[in-house]
Amino acid sequence: MSECEEKSCCEETSCHGKEAQKCHEEGNLVEHVAEMWESAGCRAWREVVDEVLKEKIRARWGAQLEKGAEAFVAAMEAGWQAKIAKVKAQAEFRKAIEKGLLG
Repeated sequence: MSECEEKSCCEETSCHGKEAQKCHEEGNLVEHVAEMWESAGCRAWREVVDEVLKEKIRARWGAQLEKGAEAFVAAMEAGWQAKIAKVKAQAEFRKAIEKGLLG
């Protein structure tokens, strides 16, 4: 087998850079292109299934998910405010040291 790593359905064959050139030189180009189509088809199916599932999840639990997202954003904001306050306190401390040392 070449440097290309063969993976299961719905996972791409990974060929990059020099490995891709070696992969193409060692293998049948038509076969390689066919594998790319198969991989793209698997990805497309996966994306459609993901979209359908997202719609169903939003329809069923959208309100609860929104409340959870709001709680998460509020907690994240509080964390950022604490980090900003800490940085400001450190900056003020450094200014005080500078003023004390340099007058």
